[in-house]
Amino acid sequence: MPAHTPLRPDQLEPALRLIEAAQSLAGGDDVAEMLAGLSRQMTEFLDASACLISVYDASSGVVRDRAGYARPPYSWDTTAEEYDLGDYPRTLEVLTSGVPYACRLDGRRIDPTEARFLVELGYRSLLMLSLPVDGEPFALIEIYDARPRAFGEGEVRLCQALATEAGVMVSRARMNERIEDAYFATLAALAAALEAKDAYTNDHAGQIADLAGAVCDQLGFQPSDARIVRLGALLHDIGKIGIPEEILRKPSELSEEEMRLMQEHPEIGARILEPVPYFADLVPLVRSSHERYDGTGYPEGLTGESIPMGSRVIAVCDAFHAMTEDRVYRRALDLDQATREIERCSGTQFDPVCARALLDVVRHTGTPHPPRDVVVRIAHMPH
Repeated sequence: MPAHTPLRPDQLEPALRLIEAAQSLAGGDDVAEMLAGLSRQMTEFLDASACLISVYDASSGVVRDRAGYARPPYSWDTTAEEYDLGDYPRTLEVLTSGVPYACRLDGRRIDPTEARFLVELGYRSLLMLSLPVDGEPFALIEIYDARPRAFGEGEVRLCQALATEAGVMVSRARMNERIEDAYFATLAALAAALEAKDAYTNDHAGQIADLAGAVCDQLGFQPSDARIVRLGALLHDIGKIGIPEEILRKPSELSEEEMRLMQEHPEIGARILEPVPYFADLVPLVRSSHERYDGTGYPEGLTGESIPMGSRVIAVCDAFHAMTEDRVYRRALDLDQATREIERCSGTQFDPVCARALLDVVRHTGTPHPPRDVVVRIAHMPH
């Protein structure tokens, strides 16, 4: 039997880097976060200038920018774009065949379309490869370098291996999303029952959740954390299902006893969610969604940073939404009136950081109900 020849350090290092890169991807369950991490890993792994990952839509024949990373001094534009692959046949070939394509501006066999694109972006070399998920092309990975370089066969194979591992992680994350949808569906019946008792809660919970998501983006939350806050906002009043209907629909001021009963709904909502392990992160957000920054809220009278950050976001979004909606007992405030009220209560009822982020969102969009931004904010190549 021939003696085993140990790997040389120069052979072992790429494999170790690949393993470390794959391990860093395995820690997440959010597709956007995973792709952002992969773009950075690919760039650093190849000592390249930048990496762009675009999701492939086979039905429309386009790729849409989804994640990217650029090493200084390179930077990103703030606009995510999409490209019709009818204009980029080589890109389509890479996606559908799974065969990588590498080129450089001083090369002899560079595709003219890709050459023009490289010149436009200010780079000299490009490596494209497909990211497959469940046997189908899911995304395009483009690795750019400002230097005219040839990507070696070993580098390409290791990048393919990392892309394949990322595809497994994306598949798992999508499965988790389907599980999330299934769990959420179990609450649909509760939401429908709540609608019959308190139409305001069900009709507008989605708008509050969208507003909370926009505020989370403004505050720089990670996508996975923002998703939890959105779900918490969507379900923060689910405990009202345990409140008598005559209290929920009463058009006048509640009595002291009625108010006491109404203030039990955050605890009721938390108890509804507690038996479902998947919703463990939502329980404290729902329980504390009616706490106030100065300690005058309920059910526990928490103050300041003892209130979960997500609950502080939900509280200011819920209050702002309530101000800008008609109720049985009053007309809605206009946008200026509502923003002045948020400013007045910043630091007392509301966390000033969350209040400022909400006002930034509302003033930027010019509406009390910003549409949900489902496109992850990524950047494009420098021009």
